[in-house]
Amino acid sequence: MASVLIVDDSRTARMMLKHWLKSFRPDSEILEAGNAEEAVKVAQTMPSDSMAIIDYNMPGETGLELAEKLTDILPKKRMTLCTANIQEAVRNRAEAMGVFYIAKPMTPIKVKKVLEQMERTE
Repeated sequence: MASVLIVDDSRTARMMLKHWLKSFRPDSEILEAGNAEEAVKVAQTMPSDSMAIIDYNMPGETGLELAEKLTDILPKKRMTLCTANIQEAVRNRAEAMGVFYIAKPMTPIKVKKVLEQMERTE
């Protein structure tokens, strides 16, 4: 199981995601970042086959802007954008970048689906 980076400006959201991820993949390493700048620094220390679950609405940069930066760091593009922003343009841009898209609110079932999608991506 690859390492997983959770990027969300909400500490509560990160804690919930971490709990659910650990329930499905207890041996996984879960790293957290509260913003895009921190996420880039953390991602640079991770194996290249790591995964990232990224919030869309964050101060500074959007999740899609962060995903663009992480593409060079995590070349397998195993990223998922989590957002309540269900605009078709956001979804289409994510898909064009090879980033999975999942609508908030997050649930254990959605988290399990995200993991399965990203694990199938090579």
